[in-house]
Amino acid sequence: MSAGIALCLLTASGLSCVVYRQSPTAGHASPRTESESRPFITAECSSVKECLQEILGVPPYEPTKDGFDAIRDWVAYNIEYEPDEERAGTSDDWQRPKEVLTDPRVGDCEDFSLLLCALLRAYGVGAERVFVVIGADGTDGAHAFLIEDWYLDGRWRLIEPQAPVQLRQGFPVFRLMDSGLDKYEIVVAFNDLYYYEESFPWDEDQEDSWTLNRMIRAAGSVTQRLSQLLAYLLGLLSDENQQDVSRPNDNTLVLRTSPASSSRLSD
Repeated sequence: MSAGIALCLLTASGLSCVVYRQSPTAGHASPRTESESRPFITAECSSVKECLQEILGVPPYEPTKDGFDAIRDWVAYNIEYEPDEERAGTSDDWQRPKEVLTDPRVGDCEDFSLLLCALLRAYGVGAERVFVVIGADGTDGAHAFLIEDWYLDGRWRLIEPQAPVQLRQGFPVFRLMDSGLDKYEIVVAFNDLYYYEESFPWDEDQEDSWTLNRMIRAAGSVTQRLSQLLAYLLGLLSDENQQDVSRPNDNTLVLRTSPASSSRLSD
């Protein structure tokens, strides 16, 4: 039930925020060509560097997990989701990081992804280690997010730029999560230096690892539900036992009313 609700929220939150142009021959998506995509990761942009300084302080920076998380959280909490139709009056309009960082700081999935990738590149994460990717789930829409292998030192992981590392008190629950990205087939990956459309830096072994991770998460979810059910049943049994103990019977009444019986018990 909860998985179904999460999936509905994920679908309603901007699944089709990137136009998915399907090729009749290869069947792949090409939201942007190589020459069009790379200039959108502007790690050397002054606006990106100023934003990084706002997040982490004065450079130079030595990349750490805490710094990575701080950048990710800043993007999730300071950029507001707004579809291209509302912002630009068109179904597909990519903003450069400088444009996203200009008030009112709004954008959709690819804008979040381009900005986060640019900030991480400016922070010092290598170009071979973090990419903006376009994923398709078999519909006519697609979703933009990140894939990187820096944080876990060689293990690739998917990142939803619209979701923070941890929720802050007082903020609404985010509708998108990293775990919801497994459903997408990555068809394009790029950053400021690299562009991949058919072959990618990660190999089949990594794909097998993602499949195993999905199985582990599913098993964990089932285990959690079974544990909750067991706790509920044990709670019911405990309540019944307490009721049985507290319910007076004939022997108890005799003991409470007969002085002779009480004296025999004390012996």
